[in-house]
Amino acid sequence: MDQAVTPKPQPTTAPRKGEEVYSWLRKQIILSSIKDGQPIVELEVASTMGCSQGTVREALLRLQEEGLIVRQGYRGSVVSPISPNEAQAFLNLRAQLESQAVVYSVPNIRAEHIEKLSGIVREMERVAGQGDEYSLFELDQQFHITLFQVANMPALVPVLIRCSLYNHRNKISLVNAPRTLQETASRHWAIVEALQTRDAAEVERVLRHHIQSVVGMDNARAPASTSAPLCMAPEQQAIFDRLQKEDGHLPVITTLGREQAHAQFAHVNARWNRIAEDDFRIERFTIPAPAQQGRNAQGHQGIGALRIEHIKNHNAACGTIFHIHGGGWTFGNNETHLGAMARLAELTQCTVIGVDYGLAPDAPFPAGLNDCTWAWRWLRMQSGGAAPWYVAGDSAGANLALAMMFDLRNLGEVLPDAALLFYGVYAADHSTPSHRSCGTGSFGLSSERMDWYRKQYLSGSRRDPEDPRVSPLRGDLSGLPPLFLNAAGLDPLHDDTTALVQRLALTSTPFEFHNYEGVIHGFMQMSSELPQALQAFNDAAAFLRARQQAR
Repeated sequence: MDQAVTPKPQPTTAPRKGEEVYSWLRKQIILSSIKDGQPIVELEVASTMGCSQGTVREALLRLQEEGLIVRQGYRGSVVSPISPNEAQAFLNLRAQLESQAVVYSVPNIRAEHIEKLSGIVREMERVAGQGDEYSLFELDQQFHITLFQVANMPALVPVLIRCSLYNHRNKISLVNAPRTLQETASRHWAIVEALQTRDAAEVERVLRHHIQSVVGMDNARAPASTSAPLCMAPEQQAIFDRLQKEDGHLPVITTLGREQAHAQFAHVNARWNRIAEDDFRIERFTIPAPAQQGRNAQGHQGIGALRIEHIKNHNAACGTIFHIHGGGWTFGNNETHLGAMARLAELTQCTVIGVDYGLAPDAPFPAGLNDCTWAWRWLRMQSGGAAPWYVAGDSAGANLALAMMFDLRNLGEVLPDAALLFYGVYAADHSTPSHRSCGTGSFGLSSERMDWYRKQYLSGSRRDPEDPRVSPLRGDLSGLPPLFLNAAGLDPLHDDTTALVQRLALTSTPFEFHNYEGVIHGFMQMSSELPQALQAFNDAAAFLRARQQAR
């Protein structure tokens, strides 16, 4: 009688070892024990982990799929860098994915799901109490994946994991954590409580705020809270040093008479407005409007306007951008921002129309704002409004753009299809970390200068500086069109934007936020020389293209 042959057990050492190597490397990268950009030498890891080089290579392939390392062929592997712009892009994508998934999750939520999510949060609080940051990260990821899986969208889970990995790496790499481990764990209860209401809109609001605040709403940096010295990007420093030499002899503009001050402002900005005019169609015209003292330097009736289109790139179907220039409500015009308007026209393929609204103190608040609203209405009426219309503004222009949208919304009028708000001034608060660290004038704009601008803007008016039409951060941010916001890392106004982003996250208003480290206020004026400025324009153009595709 033949005896049964018992199959010989297959060795499991290699697979277990591969998982061990993968888990060890992953933990080192997530916790920044292996720094971004640092090479990973296969032989060294094999020696440390007591395994073959092939086992290490298999682990590296898995890490590459997760985006944690970059394979460089014969040059080996390095840990993928943590870029502020990429971090924000991943954060935006994650917020979009999870917010959309909520619509499908909420109807499927059952008591067992709530209990499972609650159990994860309780475990998060337990490991947080033990100071186990890596276990907290893994549980955090498990919580969000569980919620996502209820939506039955399995194809998107790998994308969510990659976004989450980058978000957590970015947060853990900060010099100062935005919150304690215990706070990180406990803040998930708000999501569980919202889920119990079965109100999809409420869950989406809570979840979006949770994700957008993953790094404390400051896109990986709070100027006054880091011990590292603030410094300019090399490209920005080179331009800044050159401008100091060229303009260092000029008097402080706030000490000059009106005509001299405007002439000096135009002079220092002229270098950024040399465009190849043969590449553009430019029309200067006047928008009919009631007479108003101080509306423009020429004293003409109506509101001066400039229309610019790029000859090769223009596409009428892309729409029109209504541009409101910056200059502290006190300086500037279409000519001082011609380069910025041309760049917008070139990269977005839109027509760009700028307006010379009345400037303070001759036309104090709300005269300039009313000019913008009047011009918007007139231009929209003339066009018939078929193609999309957008609004864009920088600094005080961003302030006016947001305040104008408040007025249009409150009156039930047509709003822009989207808005581009570049390093805006949104509040009169000079006690923010960015004002404290950047407000001395070391990087150009100072808190003292901003205070002077605001006094000019409010001269002859008893308006409260906290009026939402002056400080839009204090206003109702609901019911607005999609917003693109950005901030400069070395700008006293940096925290105006991050505070606005924080409040927007509590509303249903769609938005996208980009932070550009190492650059100063007004950096987008320098797009002919500064790579970060050109990137900012490209990011804004990409935002509008996404809106156009969604129409």
